[in-house]
Amino acid sequence: MSNLPTKTEKSPSEYDNIPVFYCKTCLSLKVMRVAGMDDAAFCDDCSSTDIGECSIEEWRAMYKERYGFDYLNNTL
Repeated sequence: MSNLPTKTEKSPSEYDNIPVFYCKTCLSLKVMRVAGMDDAAFCDDCSSTDIGECSIEEWRAMYKERYGFDYLNNTL
């Protein structure tokens, strides 16, 4: 058993380097892909098909500018 590879966890900074897809209309991160159509995606919140891609920090800044608060640090 000692020869089995161990699961490696990514640090938060590694996840920050992964681009996110977002709706350009409402800035939602709930982007859905259409099965069987590689380039087809839509926003699950507002149904827009205008989808963008950027870093999580760029998205965070856009969201804060539009809505006035940091979505990722918002607690309910």
